[in-house]
Amino acid sequence: MNEDVFDGFNVNIFLDEDGDYLAHFVEMPNVSAFSDTPEGALKELALAWKGVKESYQKH
Repeated sequence: MNEDVFDGFNVNIFLDEDGDYLAHFVEMPNVSAFSDTPEGALKELALAWKGVKESYQKH
């Protein structure tokens, strides 16, 4: 990727007790996403972050 999808924020990825991967921002843990793979969790987090940014811009 040539662009920083996460705008410089640090991301943690964890495997939870149910076997799902959780990706979230270190600085904003309430922005998070789940998937059955680490790559999927990152893709879902990118979508969630896009939605959060759009919401911030509107409000």
